Amino acid sequence: MLTNGNYQSLFVTTGEGVVLIDAPEPLVKFIEAAVADVTDEQISTLIYSHGHSDHIGGSHLLARPGLEIIAEERVAKFLNQKHDGRRLIPTRTFNEELVFKKGEKTISLKRDEFHSPEGDLVIHFPKEKVMMVVDFIAPGWVPLLDFDITGNMFVYLGAFDRILSYDFDAFISGHTADIAHRKDVELTKKYAFDVYETVKRIHSQINVAELLAKERDNEQAGIKLLIEEVTAAATADVKSRWLTGPMKGVDLWTESHCRAMLLYVRWSD
Repeated sequence: MLTNGNYQSLFVTTGEGVVLIDAPEPLVKFIEAAVADVTDEQISTLIYSHGHSDHIGGSHLLARPGLEIIAEERVAKFLNQKHDGRRLIPTRTFNEELVFKKGEKTISLKRDEFHSPEGDLVIHFPKEKVMMVVDFIAPGWVPLLDFDITGNMFVYLGAFDRILSYDFDAFISGHTADIAHRKDVELTKKYAFDVYETVKRIHSQINVAELLAKERDNEQAGIKLLIEEVTAAATADVKSRWLTGPMKGVDLWTESHCRAMLLYVRWSD
C-alpha cells in the first residue's frame, strides 16, 4: 500500500507484471519508484476503483504501450464521455463482476454503487485476505461530507454487510495513512446506523403539520424549517454519543450526515 498520508493506492506483484489499483495525482510521481524498490516487474495492469479524478487523475503519467486498464463498463462509458486527458481510457471493461488471474494472483472485482453514480468496485484478493474499497470508510474517522457524498444512501447502508461478508484481514480505504481492518468497517457501520436510527426517530416524533403551519404562506420555507430542525436535533443527539468517541471528524461532518440521512428518510426510506 502506498500513501502520502491522505491518498492511498495499492500494487501487487504477480510474476507476470505489477497490478496497480488507482493512480491518485498526489501519489503518482512516487509509484514507479516504489514499485522498483520491491520488484523488477513493470506495471502492466491498472485497475480503476471508480471514476473520480482525485483517485485516477494521475493515470496519464503512467501511460505506456501495452498498459492494460480495467474498469467496470459504466465507469468506462463515463470516462469516454469526459475524455479529459488526465484519466486514461480503459482498455478492458466488464459488467458487474470479474474474477481474473494474473500470474500467481487471483483478483475479484465486484460492482457496487455506495459512492459514485457511475459505480464503485469492491476489490478482493481472496488468498491474501486483502480488500480495497475506496471512499467507503476512512480508518479513525467518520465518513467525509454527506457520508462521503454518496449518491445512493440505500445502497450505501446495505454495502456494509456486503463488504463484511468477504474474508479479509487488511482493508485499503483509499484515504489516510493507515491500513484499516474489519473492526474499522464494523465501527463505521455502527456510526452510520446510529445516524439513521436517530434521524428516523426524531423525524417520526415531529408534528410535521404543525411545523409546516409556521410557514403556511410559503411551503418551501416550511420544508426548509423542517429539515433544519430535524437536522439540528439529530446532530446534537448523535454528537452526545460520538463526539468523544473512537473516531475523529464528528465535529466536522455529523451535521452533514444527519441532513443527508434526513433527505433519505423523508423521501426514499
